[in-house]
Amino acid sequence: MPNESKHSQSSQNHEHTVLETFKSLIMAFVLAMTFRGFVAEGFVIPTGSMAPTLMGQHALIHSDATGSSFPIGMDPNQQSVDLPGVADPMLGPEFRGKGMANASDRKHMGDRILVIKTLYPFFSPRRFDVVVFKNPTEPVGASANYIKRLIGLPNEKIWLVDGDIFAGPSDQPERRDDYRIQRKPEHVQRAVWQSIAHSDFLPDSTRPVDWRYNGPPWVGSRWETQGRRFYRSETDDPTTLRWRNDIRAIDDWTAYNQPRHAGWRPHNVSDIRIRAGIIPDREGLKTTLQIRTRMHDYQFIIADGKATVRMARVSATPRWTEQSQSVSLPGAGKVFNIEFWHVDQSMALYIDGKRVAYLEYDWLPEERLRYATNLLEEDDMDELLDFQPDLPEITWFFEGSPVSLHRVALDRDLHYRTVRMDHSNQRNNPAEGYEELVRFGSWGFGTHPDKPAVLGPDHFLMLGDNSARSLDGRLWGSPAQIVAEQIDPMPFVVNRKLLMGKAWVVYFPSMHALSDNGRAFIPDFGRMRFIR
Repeated sequence: MPNESKHSQSSQNHEHTVLETFKSLIMAFVLAMTFRGFVAEGFVIPTGSMAPTLMGQHALIHSDATGSSFPIGMDPNQQSVDLPGVADPMLGPEFRGKGMANASDRKHMGDRILVIKTLYPFFSPRRFDVVVFKNPTEPVGASANYIKRLIGLPNEKIWLVDGDIFAGPSDQPERRDDYRIQRKPEHVQRAVWQSIAHSDFLPDSTRPVDWRYNGPPWVGSRWETQGRRFYRSETDDPTTLRWRNDIRAIDDWTAYNQPRHAGWRPHNVSDIRIRAGIIPDREGLKTTLQIRTRMHDYQFIIADGKATVRMARVSATPRWTEQSQSVSLPGAGKVFNIEFWHVDQSMALYIDGKRVAYLEYDWLPEERLRYATNLLEEDDMDELLDFQPDLPEITWFFEGSPVSLHRVALDRDLHYRTVRMDHSNQRNNPAEGYEELVRFGSWGFGTHPDKPAVLGPDHFLMLGDNSARSLDGRLWGSPAQIVAEQIDPMPFVVNRKLLMGKAWVVYFPSMHALSDNGRAFIPDFGRMRFIR
């Protein structure tokens, strides 16, 4: 009897433990589903439409020529990259296959991100948020969840000009004089700069002999730049560095999209940043960087204890608009880091990460377009939009001390392209009244003054950071029938009801296979980051 009593008690305790465990599992499952449904949820980035901010499936290429590493987008069924068709972005697109012979092309999966789903019920979405939403053209299936950058808000009209965003009130869509440039916050701008050249990455002396490297894009008399990771001038007298566009054009070519560039024309870009670490040998260094573009001169000046930014129309007698501020530089032989920004119709000069001079100018979009193309008298808007903008001319002046420049880099901004509709953009039949908006051959949504992106009280416009390879709000066409009937028939836009949340953090970046069988993966922890 005592043994039977103990056995019965043990069975009851076991059943109690199993029941409590089962209850705990149910509670954990409910909490997890509640958290996933209402608080936060993880997503995988499938494509490269947001690259390089967020990367889909890609190969990470290491260049033997310069030592740089860079991602290249891959299709889901693609197993490897055609390395002879690949160009190192630090050399430029003219050097396809050079230094790639022994480059690795290990395949990486897309970034895994965490999305905050509780934010938008309490706070309005903000311009330049990176947002996850239901794809209005295909709300069910593998392509149901999209991620893009929010650039247009309710009750606005949007016009994309020369790569930038202009917005105005939507109540008079035909007006062209009420648009204003939309500038990115500094933390967003710093996150989206894309590198064009960097002096730390150059072919070394052991490079292959079957191709000729034309040298760094920075050249100047009495300057040593060839074959050096830092540039050096030994004189106190005035000297000049000049950027050579024939070696490296400042455009929106991006390594991520290669080698799929057949028939693709790059767009010249004027929104750029030049940066370097400067070490003067003596006190009294004066330096001026000048960018000539869009029929204007933009000058960044450090001299006589002042930092000045100024701009003027190119002419024999320029009339300067300027802003200045007193600055204190480190002594002789000490480095200070400098950044010159010309972006979103503004100029900014940074020293050691602090903005010391700033100037804004407020051209209207049509004015910007005419300055960009140098076609001041052209009346045909289609001609203006089809014309290639000029390439920036950059010169950098120094005097007063021998000087060394380290980590000399040039970066470009996001550049939203003007595009035309084609047959592939129209998956769904347009609702009555919207046929003309999605007509084949017409300009993309928000890229022509006769076709501005006019947004209603619950509409948002979303674009991809990788504008050349992004199917986004410029090109979607009509929503799926279920969306048109139950939510909104308007083409190209994302209705408020389709918003899922704000992308917050990359918590599992770009996993790559540890073995050839592809069964073991490890994240690239060095790229864990908040999403800006």
